[in-house]
Amino acid sequence: MILKAIFWPIKKLLLFPIKILFYGTLLFIVGILVFQYRADYDVDVSPLSVAEYENCINVIDDYDVTINLLSQYVEKLDSQQQSFLYSYLPDSFSVLTTPQEISEEDFQNVRTFLKNYLQAGRFPGMGGKALAPQAASLCRDGLS
Repeated sequence: MILKAIFWPIKKLLLFPIKILFYGTLLFIVGILVFQYRADYDVDVSPLSVAEYENCINVIDDYDVTINLLSQYVEKLDSQQQSFLYSYLPDSFSVLTTPQEISEEDFQNVRTFLKNYLQAGRFPGMGGKALAPQAASLCRDGLS
């Protein structure tokens, strides 16, 4: 009984920060999902079909086609979008801002990331949109 009285406050003090971290992370994820699904996209963001996904993967596997598509995408961005991309893109993906200079090793890393990212475009989310609407849009835009 005395041990229980001693360990109870210690347990509560140790678990409290973990609970805050867990619920804070959960709230952050829910917030992102709510804003992502409330966004009005002017393109089709329904989940990708198997054929669309496989076509995207085939395009991503080809080095020259992928570099060409990335170059066209970066060129289409206006100055405000480019500055946003340059300032907020993680360091590991900063090579995407200059697609012509991507080495084979960097390309392998980017390709693996894109394959995993496009996977989220296959799964249904809320309101008839894909789990990752941007991934579905990116795939369809790249195929057109």
